[in-house]
Amino acid sequence: MKINIKDIPVSIWFLAAVSLALAFISKDQYLLTLFAFAGIYVIAVSGLDLLFGYSGQISMGHAAYYAIGAYTSALLSTKLGVPVFLSMIAAMVVSGIFGIIVAFPAAKLVRHFLSLLTIAFGQMVYIFACKAKAVTNAMAGVKRIPKLNLFGFEFRSNLSCAILILVLCVLFLIVKQRIVHSSSGRALMAIRENVVAADGMGINIKKYKIMAFAISAVYTGMAGALYAHIVSYISPESFQSSQSQLLMTMLLFGGMGNLAGPIIGAVIVTILNETLQGFSSYRMLIYGFIILASVLYMPKGLYGIVEKIKGLFGRRVKADADN
Repeated sequence: MKINIKDIPVSIWFLAAVSLALAFISKDQYLLTLFAFAGIYVIAVSGLDLLFGYSGQISMGHAAYYAIGAYTSALLSTKLGVPVFLSMIAAMVVSGIFGIIVAFPAAKLVRHFLSLLTIAFGQMVYIFACKAKAVTNAMAGVKRIPKLNLFGFEFRSNLSCAILILVLCVLFLIVKQRIVHSSSGRALMAIRENVVAADGMGINIKKYKIMAFAISAVYTGMAGALYAHIVSYISPESFQSSQSQLLMTMLLFGGMGNLAGPIIGAVIVTILNETLQGFSSYRMLIYGFIILASVLYMPKGLYGIVEKIKGLFGRRVKADADN
């Protein structure tokens, strides 16, 4: 897939420039860690957007791929001594394979039936992580996970981790942009709008639905692997159904079916999630309210509101120029 620098959207360059400036200026280690987590969520939510926002397939158990990516990379690097770079690639591959496995039955389902399937898969992965002590160490979790390193360079400081995650964010967003503007992306959007019409146009519905699941799982698996190596410890508690709800909240709040929406949603909800740490009993209620409000009053998310304001401002400027 050839990437032309001129084709990279302004939003990606803006994200990179602002984030890099903030990362270098900030000496607050807490803020740098928060920045790293926001970047991880940008990758995960961008993957969910490819599935739900572009192909119209809802996934209410997407934390399953987050867990698969995290455990795959963590176990390979701790138990088998596989280099972190290779274990993270393996995490993407394994997550993609599970995405394909789920996609075969999912391709035949729609709406609430598809939701139930993905919820069930998410719970299966969570229960496996809780019970399979020989593999996942059950509730005790996986400890002493190696820090991120690339070709011998270890990213120990919060600043270096934040910069690496920023670079990966930009790369994954560029790939997403290329997919969306390819023939495959147009096929996914045709399926989202009208499956019957897309089938009549000769689009292989099953093939593209499976492809969307696989790519989405790869993105989220990579995010999970990054999370594991950033925190150096994972347990099933990090991959409960609430994590799936968090990813969906980010997507709906920011706006789906575009490049900027998942970025906006991931960053704002990450900050909100950290702010609400003292209200853990009410967090799910608040996320539920955000999802409900987004669906009812912001169907295109915050990005849609920004676009509306831009449109109104543009028309006003044009009218003033004509006068």
